[in-house]
Amino acid sequence: MTKLQRNLIKTEALIARLENAVLIASFVLMIFLGSMQVFLRNAFNTGVEWADVFVRALVLWVGFTGASLATRRSRHINIDIFSKLLTNDRLKMIRKRVVNFISLVISALLFKASVEFLITEMDSNMTAFLNIPTWIVFIIVPVSLFVITLRLLVHSITNAELEEEKS
Repeated sequence: MTKLQRNLIKTEALIARLENAVLIASFVLMIFLGSMQVFLRNAFNTGVEWADVFVRALVLWVGFTGASLATRRSRHINIDIFSKLLTNDRLKMIRKRVVNFISLVISALLFKASVEFLITEMDSNMTAFLNIPTWIVFIIVPVSLFVITLRLLVHSITNAELEEEKS
């Protein structure tokens, strides 16, 4: 393995640790705010005005961060019928490379579209909650699509699994 390949894998692993931290923080916040809203509504017939919208934003962040981590484990896409039909190891490798390449192209195109969407959101000056611009809520979309694209590219270059699925 070359120095470039090792550095790419190290960088990707650092990103994965950051994503795990984002997921943990998001889940803790979602549980806390959701529980707090239920308690406030049942006990005092009130609630925090912005909490529901914030929890919805966190769901978006968790979903896209989870998709990125799923790509790390090569759980991003599976054309099951082909994996059952292709029993030859060489054909399996070719199928895996084709699926990886198609996923790479699609994620790169989605990344480009999400950047254009984010620019439109930045120009709109709309706010989501607490005067936080909507583009800050949606920034997770291009970021996660970039990371997904990066992971697929690293996988293509190194031809190694980034993280094996733990049983």
